[in-house]
Amino acid sequence: MKETKIVVIYAGDDWEKETPFASEFTRKSFEDWHIRGVKRGILFFRASISWYDLREKVFTKSWAFRDGKWIKINEPIKPDLIFDKVAGVKDYDLFGMKEKIAKDVPIFNHPLFRTMYNSKLSQALIFKKYMAKTELALDEKDYKKRTKKIPGDKLVIKPIYGSGGNGIVIDDRKNIDPGFLEYPCIIQEFIESNVGIPGFSEKEEVADLRMVFINHKLIYALSRIAKQGSLFTNFHQGATAVLVPENKIPENAYKMAKKIIKQLSVFSHAHYSLDFIFKNNGDPMLVEMNTTPGFDLLYFLGNKQVVDDNFIKFIKTADAIIKSYNKIKAK
Repeated sequence: MKETKIVVIYAGDDWEKETPFASEFTRKSFEDWHIRGVKRGILFFRASISWYDLREKVFTKSWAFRDGKWIKINEPIKPDLIFDKVAGVKDYDLFGMKEKIAKDVPIFNHPLFRTMYNSKLSQALIFKKYMAKTELALDEKDYKKRTKKIPGDKLVIKPIYGSGGNGIVIDDRKNIDPGFLEYPCIIQEFIESNVGIPGFSEKEEVADLRMVFINHKLIYALSRIAKQGSLFTNFHQGATAVLVPENKIPENAYKMAKKIIKQLSVFSHAHYSLDFIFKNNGDPMLVEMNTTPGFDLLYFLGNKQVVDDNFIKFIKTADAIIKSYNKIKAK
């Protein structure tokens, strides 16, 4: 029986390293997927997008986790599916390359999905009615003009692309020196939130709600809880996390998620997360969408059933995409 080959792509080149990944949790979560895949006749590989040969339609080299260690594979790998984990900041740079690759092999998420929804600016425009008031600053002069339109004493400054809370500034506007910001950036209204997830979180907890979807169906939800004295709920900024049972997700957040999903459902196959915070009156607000939700938090939480469900749903989606692609190619 033919084994299915799935290549997870990223940008950059780590071939000279002994093992891939800087984060231990990220590495272990991918190792888990490689192990699970082998048991199901699915071979996972990890490769830089730059290692793809458009003429031969193969990755010239790749990483794989086999028999308890990462190995470098120097022989060509012809993938059945590519799983796109390239950082969003590279979306526009690599869109043309991804489109060309997509003529040879299906890519999940689709390049159009990534490019349309990964930018924090795009999200603020598309999902404006669900988010805090947002302005774009192209330079320092623009910043001074745009901040006047944002209410409140405190501001949230975000880079257009990024994850893990990197580059985000949350402070009183009087303390922010626009000369030290990187432009372009977006400026958002700070939403006071110390209720966490109503009906679930501890009292006065700074926490958010992350809902993770595959093909617009909820797979799991979790809450990231900021460390004491911090406003950042990012795992890599010291936050902790707990799984949130589906029956503990506030109904108003579920309703908002469904409205957002309706806009996303133009893409039949998609993998993403929606992050919400709650105002002190309990109303939800969308913080951001992530088109490459990581596996590390789920692995860290250690809930076997949820990890299994997430993996199986991904595999079923991968199989459906591959079959659909091959059917079209056969015509």
